[in-house]
Amino acid sequence: MTRDEAARQVTEAVTQLFFSTENQAKFHGAADELGVHPPVLKALLELEPGEGVPMRDLGDRWGCDASFVTVVCDGLESTGYAERRVASHDRRVKTVELTAAGVAARRRALDLVYGPRAGFDALTAEEQQTVAALLAKMAAAQAAHDETLLDDPEVRAGARRMAAQRTREHRGRGAGPGSRGGAGAGWREHFEAHRQEIKVLKDELARVRDEIKTQARRPVDEAKAAKAGAKAEAKAVKAEVKAEAKAMRDEAVGHLRGGGRRR
Repeated sequence: MTRDEAARQVTEAVTQLFFSTENQAKFHGAADELGVHPPVLKALLELEPGEGVPMRDLGDRWGCDASFVTVVCDGLESTGYAERRVASHDRRVKTVELTAAGVAARRRALDLVYGPRAGFDALTAEEQQTVAALLAKMAAAQAAHDETLLDDPEVRAGARRMAAQRTREHRGRGAGPGSRGGAGAGWREHFEAHRQEIKVLKDELARVRDEIKTQARRPVDEAKAAKAGAKAEAKAVKAEVKAEAKAMRDEAVGHLRGGGRRR
């Protein structure tokens, strides 16, 4: 296998893992549990506790323009997960820092989003450690390379343009092929459709689970019904026998009393 073939295989595998149904479900499930939108969850994961980051730096780090950073920070602040402060060294600079609630939410998000996936169990313990070390090394090298790219004015300008496009898509409502942004717009709709698909699957699983429970309980319910029926029938028979015995007793008493009067 050549270097290019190996690189393509690795990139393809990582991409497939990222877009897997389980991975997307965990990410969006974490966002739902924490009460935030996916871009806000991404920001929550990337902010370090105790670190006040200038909003301008966040734009560079996320490849976003100032307006998108504002939208994301509004989401963090509205949930109480972060707050904006004035930098001590320059009152013109606003920083964003996680609150105590944000630190706790981030810790929960890390468990939900970065937990093991089903495919991880296909590896042996040694393979798991090897893959973890190699991917971490690769990710660190890629991050360093991206930093050097952002130093290039042309690359930075391109990133800004893409960020502006993402901002328009994020703010758009009902974006589609006929809307501003063209056929490439509407990533929100794509994720929403994916979430709806996952919801349908969850509802179907819940329906199947309930049906299985119902089928499992059916013999018990039938046995209870049969027991209740038998009990009611026995009660009715007992009442009938009791009534017949009373009638016979009354008849016997009547005969005895009649015989006494004849003498």
